[in-house]
Amino acid sequence: MNALNKWLTLLANFGVVAGLIFLAIEVNHSSRLAEVAAYQSRIQEIQTVRREIALSPELASMYEKFSSQGVDSLSPIEYRRLRAWQSAVQMGMQSQYFQYQQGFLDRQVVDQTLNDLANGIYEQWEDLDLINEIKPEEWKQEIENRLRDVQ
Repeated sequence: MNALNKWLTLLANFGVVAGLIFLAIEVNHSSRLAEVAAYQSRIQEIQTVRREIALSPELASMYEKFSSQGVDSLSPIEYRRLRAWQSAVQMGMQSQYFQYQQGFLDRQVVDQTLNDLANGIYEQWEDLDLINEIKPEEWKQEIENRLRDVQ
């Protein structure tokens, strides 16, 4: 009876170890799936923005007018639409930064976004009065640090 109990205990311990190994594999797999989903989400957001600009004559026209003649050249409706559009872009970037903070996107993604901001997007946000809407504070600080480094 004693020997049988020892064997059953040994088998139970192996079962626990095997279960823990299986659990670790599943957690690793889930983490990889979440990372892939974050990258897919990022790419879809970028594609949506680019597709909308390419397919919307009004949006493309507003951007061209804004770029060549400045914010004062926009009608109130154009200003509101372009501001709403850039606000959506801003939220997408904030979402990507959150995904980075959670470990689902690489630093390279954040650096590319910061470069895009330094190469004109931040200036557009200034013109459209969107700077105070940058959240969270850590993201705003990252942006300001990159802008200082570029200047």
